[in-house]
Amino acid sequence: MDEGLGNIDKMKPKTENDVKDDVSVTNGAPSLEEQLCMKDEEIGQLKDRLLRLTAEFDNFRKRTVREKEEFRKFASENLLLELIEVYDNFERAMESAKNTEDVGSVVKGVEMVFKQFVSILEKEGLQKMECMGAEFNPHEHEAMLHVEHPDHEENTIIGVCKPGFYLHSKVLRPAAVTVSRLPEASGKD
Repeated sequence: MDEGLGNIDKMKPKTENDVKDDVSVTNGAPSLEEQLCMKDEEIGQLKDRLLRLTAEFDNFRKRTVREKEEFRKFASENLLLELIEVYDNFERAMESAKNTEDVGSVVKGVEMVFKQFVSILEKEGLQKMECMGAEFNPHEHEAMLHVEHPDHEENTIIGVCKPGFYLHSKVLRPAAVTVSRLPEASGKD
């Protein structure tokens, strides 16, 4: 016998009884119909989970929008409380100005209120631009006038019509300025 072929009994076709007895064929696995039912159930569970997650995300989105609106609505509350103090002080200064002959004390009171106001703005990150004598920068300045001036270099800021402000490092309002230019050369050669 040819030993390379192995046991010939193993190569015989199996009968129906042999197949039923062979655990390796069924191995307790569910039938195709049962597998289909299980997959349908799994798909149903996944669809349900997807619907719940979609609803949960939609609720989260709506809640976030609501919270942002609420934040915007009351974000300036602390600033306004501080500005109310300035308002009260200005009101007192105006009453005082009506009832006194001492203009110096009224001016001193208004200066104190102005300092309080500036302090609040600075605390919030507002900073006034210092631009006199600086070179004109179109990102920070708005040229209102160009004036010939022999004592200053070209594009030097020689006057401020309206001050500019930064909010932290961002230009909140550009400064309206007067910019120098060199006098035009006379027509003589």
